[in-house]
Amino acid sequence: MLKVTFGFISALSIFFGVARFFQEPKAAFVNPPELTITPFTGPDITPSPACLTVAASGEVYVGVDMIGSLGKDPGKGRIIKLIDSDNDGKVDKHIEFAAVDNPRGIIVNGTKVYVLHTNFSKETGKATGMSLSVFEDKDGDGKADGPEQPLIENFSNTKYLQERGTDHATNGITLGIDGWIYIGVGDFGFHDAIDRSGKKLTMLGGGIVRVRPDGTNMEIDAHGARNVYDMAIDPFMNIFTRENTNDGGGWNIRFSHSIQSGEYGYPLLFQHFTDEIIPALVDLGGGSGTGSLYMDEPNWPEKYNKVPMMADWGRSMLYIHRITPDGPTFTQKDEEFIKLPQITDLAVDGSGRLYLSAWDGAGYSGNPSKGYVVRVVPNDWKYNAFPYLPKLSENKLGDLLKSASAVARLNASQELLRRPAKKSAAVALKVASNKSLSLESRVAGIYTYAQIAGESGIPSLMEFTKEAVMREFALRILADRKDLVSKVSIDPFLDGLKDPNLRVQTVATIVLGRLGNPAAIPALLETKVPASFVAPGKDVAEGPHAMPNSAIIIPHLAVRALLALNALDASVSAIGTENSTLALWTLRYVHNEKAVKGLIAAYENSNNEKLKKQILTTVSRLYRE
Repeated sequence: MLKVTFGFISALSIFFGVARFFQEPKAAFVNPPELTITPFTGPDITPSPACLTVAASGEVYVGVDMIGSLGKDPGKGRIIKLIDSDNDGKVDKHIEFAAVDNPRGIIVNGTKVYVLHTNFSKETGKATGMSLSVFEDKDGDGKADGPEQPLIENFSNTKYLQERGTDHATNGITLGIDGWIYIGVGDFGFHDAIDRSGKKLTMLGGGIVRVRPDGTNMEIDAHGARNVYDMAIDPFMNIFTRENTNDGGGWNIRFSHSIQSGEYGYPLLFQHFTDEIIPALVDLGGGSGTGSLYMDEPNWPEKYNKVPMMADWGRSMLYIHRITPDGPTFTQKDEEFIKLPQITDLAVDGSGRLYLSAWDGAGYSGNPSKGYVVRVVPNDWKYNAFPYLPKLSENKLGDLLKSASAVARLNASQELLRRPAKKSAAVALKVASNKSLSLESRVAGIYTYAQIAGESGIPSLMEFTKEAVMREFALRILADRKDLVSKVSIDPFLDGLKDPNLRVQTVATIVLGRLGNPAAIPALLETKVPASFVAPGKDVAEGPHAMPNSAIIIPHLAVRALLALNALDASVSAIGTENSTLALWTLRYVHNEKAVKGLIAAYENSNNEKLKKQILTTVSRLYRE
């Protein structure tokens, strides 16, 4: 959990000053004037809270971790369920939901509770890996009915877990309105992780992985981050992260817009090959990013709503990042929001109650006398009971998809997925098609419909590509499941490359890589590369790896798509044409004898000194890597 070391703190103390990085835990929290913050539990119930979540109906689940980030002794972790029966802001009942070590992320979805955690050998007591697992409480007694069912196993680097602890390992989990579980992966990475279908995956370094809630279709969503602890996901599936610093090695706390298939550069590219990566939106200096939430609840003050809220354990602060659209990405302005000693996580329920967990000086191996949870509500907040979804009709669930509450929309969507497909699909499609509704509701509707309808929904989704406001989402959804992409026509995606909306162009570029159709290669090679595609000079210690560059996004994604399509021959053929720059950029990653021979031949046949220099750069990359 706590992604720092004592050596790291010492280095930052010298470089930034102790106060900049490590805030001494304080008993009191800072209260913004529009909000009321009250204690909810103390260390007697929730010591060393590493993560938490809350059901839409208000039950809080806290991941207690008295192993901590550097401890190695198993049997000290559990999920505690907290119940405020009369909604007065005080815990009336607490239950040990399940025993599980090093909980790093929790999702509640109906009767199921998903947990990301460490596994230990009963024989040796040593860590054997990490898993994404699901528990279930069908009888409603507040306890898991049995042992966890693994969805992804071998989900970390066992060697580092045993040597160092669950430090830069696999971390938080978030459920998007698209129905995927998104997982923050630290720079330990993982080797041969295996999902429920038997699919294996390896990722060297950090980034974001996603998987379906049944444990299938595991895939890498983005790569090249250092230590993503959690993700804030907005209603339109924009993903934001606040990472962990690099112990003085040039990669500080970074707030990033994580884009599907993107490469963010850590650790190989961010200093000297900055032109090839998607840069972060800002470098924030020292700290340690932890839990995240995109707040979108109608009973919260406007100034604190529709924003990513990002916790920083090292700074003992919850930050708000105010984002502004910038073509296919964003710019941001961060501001301090709520001070809480070594804050670890945050979550909001369906009535607008926000819960925050504080590590509060529990050290690097946990402490039974440290740590607590607080509740935060607007001053004028009034409790409104969240409906019991299993008793609602499909039409009533459709009404919840129209809600201004992200919690309501997500939970209604998931409940519709559990209902008979014909009726629930019709309800979701009706919401998606209603042009009088908010875009948030229509997007919730189309994602819900696509998940229910599957292949039979493709014709309706194709119709949505004809509507400008829904095109971005329809295109993304049509290629969301790789097991269905062979049924999808390439035409609307090729049209999307020329759309006046840069976000549509972005999605079309990504999706063409996912479709696997080589007919997209010529169009992708025509993507224009901006003048900002320039490598840092030899005398530059680091390029602009944390400076927004919206112009680089689409060509960057075009390169990723071309690589996915194995566009070797077309890229070699494009050398020396107007598409040469993008082709040579793509070939930098094609470690293939045919690519090298093609580059050498192009060099020998060219009289253009500038082009020959570009070819040499590409060949040298293939040689050195």
